[in-house]
Amino acid sequence: MLNRLREATAELHKKLEGENLANKIVDHSINLDEYKLLLYQNYLAYSTVEDQLLEFIPGQSQDKSEKLKNDLSEMGMTNLDSESLFEFSCKNEAEAIGAAYVIEGSAMGGMIIGKEVKKCDSLKNLPEQTFFNGTRDSIKGWNEFLKFLRSREFTEKEKELAANKAKETFKLFEKAFNVEFSNC
Repeated sequence: MLNRLREATAELHKKLEGENLANKIVDHSINLDEYKLLLYQNYLAYSTVEDQLLEFIPGQSQDKSEKLKNDLSEMGMTNLDSESLFEFSCKNEAEAIGAAYVIEGSAMGGMIIGKEVKKCDSLKNLPEQTFFNGTRDSIKGWNEFLKFLRSREFTEKEKELAANKAKETFKLFEKAFNVEFSNC
């Protein structure tokens, strides 16, 4: 399953990595407003996807959207609960696995980005960040997800459904990364 998901999403993953504000964290050129926008864009995507996983993957955490909400709140952005700009649903466990692959896998990049946040001059005065925190703790969900995948076998149909939903999830993130504050 994991190989199928990687292969199916490799092109979208690479494209998305090059098209969002996180690159400005890595090169230390991001300003505070851009950082807030990046957190908001991520919040929109994560909260949309995480809401759909609970029904099909018991114990799936909503910690990423909660961490983003906390960081945004610390910067004065509140009333995020009503935000939902995207249509997205999972109809079965296989689709939920595909969506979870994207959000749990993002923790690896998020950990690297988190280490760079503290090196950005414009972000030095931020309170301690919970989403882009740069700690290994942020990949616990990924490790649990891998353990779950390895614990069972999947049919070709399940692999196909999961791969298609993973691609759809990457496209949802792409839409989120195009949202501007003026669109909201």
